[in-house]
Amino acid sequence: MKRFISFMMMLSVLFLLCACGKYTSSYKAIGLVRNQTSHSCEARFHSLEGQLVFKIKQSNAGTDGDISYFIQVDEGEIYLYYDTCGVKEELVRAKAGESIENSGGYVTNGEPVYIIIEATERAKGKISVELDH
Repeated sequence: MKRFISFMMMLSVLFLLCACGKYTSSYKAIGLVRNQTSHSCEARFHSLEGQLVFKIKQSNAGTDGDISYFIQVDEGEIYLYYDTCGVKEELVRAKAGESIENSGGYVTNGEPVYIIIEATERAKGKISVELDH
């Protein structure tokens, strides 16, 4: 019986270690369209509330770069964050009626980049992010 309990505990721990990600998407959405490639992501939504996460990577051999983004908010407020080295940093915050196209942040070649879109209240808009390459 002790072996069975030990086996089940070890199996549970292994499952938890494999199932945990750095960030997870947790949102309510209406009319959400997501598009993702290895080095870019895009989201359009009629209504979004919560956190939407993408994982992309700088793919140009041997070069580091910036994060280029476009954000348009028709309703509400949206925060756009990124994480490359374990620290969540804000790229931009946009309110209803704003449209922003810019670049920022710093991405190391070959490192995964988490793109985090947050809407604390219902928001409508679109966001496009691309790693310079």
